[in-house]
Amino acid sequence: MIIYLLKRCYSLGLVLALLAPLWIRAASGNADEFAQTKDALIWTGVLLGCRLLMTKYPDFAVRGVWRAPTSKELKMYLRLVLGIIIIDYGSKAIFFRWDRPLRVELFKNFGLHSVYHVHPLEVFHLILYLYFLYVFLVGALFFRFSDKWLDRLWLVSSTSALGGATALFGERLLFGGVQNSFYFAGPLMWLCPPCASPHFSSYAWTPADFFVHAAFAPVLILIASCFIPMRSSAIALDSQESST
Repeated sequence: MIIYLLKRCYSLGLVLALLAPLWIRAASGNADEFAQTKDALIWTGVLLGCRLLMTKYPDFAVRGVWRAPTSKELKMYLRLVLGIIIIDYGSKAIFFRWDRPLRVELFKNFGLHSVYHVHPLEVFHLILYLYFLYVFLVGALFFRFSDKWLDRLWLVSSTSALGGATALFGERLLFGGVQNSFYFAGPLMWLCPPCASPHFSSYAWTPADFFVHAAFAPVLILIASCFIPMRSSAIALDSQESST
């Protein structure tokens, strides 16, 4: 029953969830301003058009199947997520020091930097975390790509993204902010493209920031899967290996 519902409703649910904030903002805005409604209409057409293209035309369909995860896959997924959370929180316990606000360079453009960023939990963070759970928990556990390497990359990137998001969400919930324990500078700043800026010489970060950026990978994986032929035998073989 769960697999049937996911197969029929998952993509539509994702599209509606992405569109909901746009339409809520348009409905709550000034009636004289059409810009927000225009954005909502454009994105509605784009996302529904992409869904129609992927569901009605096999050449554009995502190559994979919906199926229940095995106990081995479930344990591996939970261990990876927990491991990422332990790495993030463990780095703060070992390296973060309130009495050491200055940077300590370990090697060129990288080192220790104990900075507490006040950033309390907001509704936006909760909504974003629900998106992460929908895509990187439900999607990663119940959807398997036909290509073995894409499937493994999908699992690793999904666990990384959810583990990092869980660590950041939990820290904002418990401490009202984020404790950054490292810094990047110079060319290394581009390891976090949204953080890199010509206006700053460096930025403080936490390992969770690095892991959560793996959320970009599943988008590329979805696109790549459309160009790889369906190989149901690979899924069946991998399922047999997981069950043994």
